[in-house]
Amino acid sequence: MNKIVLDSDGLIKLTKSGCLMKILNSFQCSITEEVYDETVIRGMERAHDDAYEINGLIKEGKLKVENIKNNKSVENMLENRTFGAGECSTLHRFHNSDAKVIVTDDRAFLNLLDKNNIPYIIPTDLIVRLYELKVITKDESINSLDAIKVYVSGPNYESARRNLEV
Repeated sequence: MNKIVLDSDGLIKLTKSGCLMKILNSFQCSITEEVYDETVIRGMERAHDDAYEINGLIKEGKLKVENIKNNKSVENMLENRTFGAGECSTLHRFHNSDAKVIVTDDRAFLNLLDKNNIPYIIPTDLIVRLYELKVITKDESINSLDAIKVYVSGPNYESARRNLEV
């Protein structure tokens, strides 16, 4: 089973899309303690529904929270850049695991990943990929995309919808 590491932005959007459970059943997914703090601890303080859902999935063992080890090459990539603890820890986790991809929708983080040839996928494209893999139906993928339309960029949403029409 392919492993993926999610940052806070990607995790929250996929939770709101309603297809996180399908992802967790199809891939081995992990987050870092820092992402847990951002999405669950702070989210529950603000009474966000998705925080409770994510916490439940962690308690059930479906989503793993893993510690990180600092990686010198990651430190070099992050030098002179301002990223949150979630993005930094996600990058360290990715480099210290056999994960295949990072799931994020943070524009600055995506630019860093692009620049360093680190594989990633954005939530809208992951939803399309789930449809291509026959994990979800076309209707489920459209509903998932529509559920996060207000949270993602217009071009990413439109591109994903077009890809479903092919």
